[in-house]
Amino acid sequence: MKQIQDKTYKEFADIKHHIGTLQSQQLSDEELSLLYERLKYQFTNLNQQVAVTQTLKPSSETQPIHKRQKIKRDKPLIQQQGKSIALPKILKQPSTEQRPKKTKGKLKSAHIYQANVLNRELRLNPFSDLPTILDEDLNKGVNNLIQSGLIPKDVDVGPAFKRGEELLSISQVQVQNPTEKSKYYNTGYSENLTKYKVAPQKQTAKQIADYSSSFVERQSVPREKIQQMKVVRKAKYIIEIKNGHYVPDFHYQIRHLMIWGGIMHIIKKLEKIASGQLDGDRIAQLAQSQFKIHLIELYECYISKPIMERLYIINKKQFSVDSAILKIQATVRMFVASRKYRHQKRIVQKVIRIQKEFRLKQTYVYTINQIKKNMGQLISTLENRQKQFLLEDLNQKRIEIHIPSYSIKQFQRLSMSHFKSREGLQLTRLFALKDPNVSIIYVCAPLQEEIMAYFYKLLEVAGINPEGRLFFIHPENINRFPQHYSLALLLYLSPKAIHQISELIKGQFSYIVPMRVGKEEFLIAEYLKTNIYSGPYELIEKYSKKSEAFELFRQLSFPVAPEYHQFVSKDDFVDKLTVLIMKNLTVQKWMFKIDIEFNGRGTAWFSLEGVKQFIEIKKFPHSIEFKVLRELVQTLLPIKTVLAFPQMFTFEEYLDNFIRNGGIVEAYPNAQKVQTINIQVNLENQGTYQILNTSTSIVIKEMSKVGCIYPQNVLNLNVDSLIQPLVDELYKQNVFGYFTLSLLSFNGAFYTKSLKFGMDEYIGATVLSTAMDTDQFTYIPFVYHPGIAEQKFNDLFIKCRKEGISFDIEKKVGTLIWLSDQIEKGVLSLLCLGAPKKAVKLTTDALNFLQQFGGNIMKTNSHQKQDTFYFIDIVSRLRQLNSEAQQ
Repeated sequence: MKQIQDKTYKEFADIKHHIGTLQSQQLSDEELSLLYERLKYQFTNLNQQVAVTQTLKPSSETQPIHKRQKIKRDKPLIQQQGKSIALPKILKQPSTEQRPKKTKGKLKSAHIYQANVLNRELRLNPFSDLPTILDEDLNKGVNNLIQSGLIPKDVDVGPAFKRGEELLSISQVQVQNPTEKSKYYNTGYSENLTKYKVAPQKQTAKQIADYSSSFVERQSVPREKIQQMKVVRKAKYIIEIKNGHYVPDFHYQIRHLMIWGGIMHIIKKLEKIASGQLDGDRIAQLAQSQFKIHLIELYECYISKPIMERLYIINKKQFSVDSAILKIQATVRMFVASRKYRHQKRIVQKVIRIQKEFRLKQTYVYTINQIKKNMGQLISTLENRQKQFLLEDLNQKRIEIHIPSYSIKQFQRLSMSHFKSREGLQLTRLFALKDPNVSIIYVCAPLQEEIMAYFYKLLEVAGINPEGRLFFIHPENINRFPQHYSLALLLYLSPKAIHQISELIKGQFSYIVPMRVGKEEFLIAEYLKTNIYSGPYELIEKYSKKSEAFELFRQLSFPVAPEYHQFVSKDDFVDKLTVLIMKNLTVQKWMFKIDIEFNGRGTAWFSLEGVKQFIEIKKFPHSIEFKVLRELVQTLLPIKTVLAFPQMFTFEEYLDNFIRNGGIVEAYPNAQKVQTINIQVNLENQGTYQILNTSTSIVIKEMSKVGCIYPQNVLNLNVDSLIQPLVDELYKQNVFGYFTLSLLSFNGAFYTKSLKFGMDEYIGATVLSTAMDTDQFTYIPFVYHPGIAEQKFNDLFIKCRKEGISFDIEKKVGTLIWLSDQIEKGVLSLLCLGAPKKAVKLTTDALNFLQQFGGNIMKTNSHQKQDTFYFIDIVSRLRQLNSEAQQ
């Protein structure tokens, strides 16, 4: 106690000496009065400390009992603008709670507890850590918890004692008079709020009238008077500095707890300037700023206008400097913020674009997977139905649904010249009506009456009565979709046509006879609840690829040419080709074939014949270096490679397509005469097979097939012994239907070449010849002459009869010409029945007539990337074959 009094008198002596020093500096009376109030406040605090010390001095009779143990806590961390700030650790003072004196006797009714008082540490620092609540504290009641500081005083404990919802109450709303100054503004003192009791009041007519009159009076107040009334600046939250010290506001601290350290730093500076009311929100903004705070910004925190004016006058010079600094800083901040905003905007735009692309990709992948999933379910359902179809007998009454559709990939359909006309050239399928148990539903585009009459006449010649057994179905939406859509897809998109087919086959045994099996045929079969005269789609697609067919041929020990078909990149393609050349130095020509292409569309060849460097290398076969030969092959590859359809690809495009879709590189025989042999087979659903015919391909450009000569007489071959193991292997995997096996014949030997599934136009021609009781004919399915499109339909057949281009009905020998749909398109087919030599001559005469009828044409370079067969190339090849046959 004596030490505190000595310290108090010493500080008071220092204050008195300081006042004398300040008086010698001749300060103004107003500044001296402010300083005096501040020093008086400090002296009062010293006296209070002395009084508190005397009060808290423990007596010798009672000793404090500490029932609560100290809880060691680490300094809490507060995250503020990306930095971790450690708060100071506040130690708890021991509780001043004393044990009550023991009373004599026993209390019967209840226990009496002495209420706890707020401990000294919480009284001096309300923001220190709260002590732990024990069971003994809970037994003493809620009031004891509030008095001891365990529950803050501003906490509403009323909801803890409520039971159920409040009853509905209705009262009239009080309209406040705007001219009356509100008493309930936030002054920073929570105790002021307890002085007023807010209760609903009834509104009278007089109060409403006073409000209306005051509103009229307020509108008549001059503007200058209103400006004079604005002495105090509006603020959302007001705090106060009294006598040079900040008046603590618990609510304000809780509101800005995360930046309280910065706020206190600013408040300490404001305590040194002047007392008054301050804008709490403005101080919070300055605390969050990353720049240096200037004096003018501190002055703007004051709400009272006289204080601000006085401070401006005292520090006018400093304000001018600070104003310039603030202007420069504001400009720099503006440019920094603008640059940051533009940068952030660019980032956000890129992020939004990436998000859109990612979501679009997710949607696309999800849709594709869902389509695959649905397609897999449909195919699995159809495969189960197909297994039952394997047990059906085809000698019963049945309906065949013929869909002559090129169900191939879209880019292949786009690159086919006269795509629609090629699909319409398969009317030869109608001659399957030769079997009296067969009825045909033929799906096609609308046909001209002349073409229909022409084929009905041919059916009559073949002894076929189509009445009641032949139905033509035309998809109603065939002209509403793009021209490159396949016929099967157009049928699937035409519900009326599918409904007509379902009505025709209702209750009858039926199946679809496809041309090239695709997913569209399976969808149609599933919709019609019928079958497909073909094997599973996956196996058909697999064995239609040349590389997979070679694996099957090698498994069956069929003779195959040296080949390789697994390429990863262009460099890998060059490496594997070099290895093949090193192992087969006698091979002069190598064929490149894309897996999914047909009719020579994806064919190219690489010839080393006459290359001097290669001839020199072959002289020393044991000393060949791979690196030297590879450089030679890589140099010669783009120069010596010849494409079957150069208008479709450049060499680079062809090689990219080859690597992307897969392909095969095989050796071409070193023979003067190499021919392609085709074997047409019908593998029925019960495992029996029938060899329909064999033919020799009419080839132009080395490997481009334009027609066939039936039957083949090039190779003396036991066809049954060759076909039997292939048929057994295919049927073992539930594959049946029409297919064509191609062989490459040279010098009395052969290589197996490829497999083709479906009833194509060549098998259709075989069906027609079988109905005409012959197997000897020549067939060219696609002939295009632009000059024919300028002639009339009747003129064509009149001039044919004059030139002797006709068909003998009795002998069933001669030339048959039919159009696809319209003569204006200039597309037709030629079929000449007769012995091979005579059939070739008839075909040559017919082509010569068409050249005279349509006029001579020359080859023209087309800008369209399509597989165009030039008329003059076909004529030249047939003339060559005719001259060879006549010899």
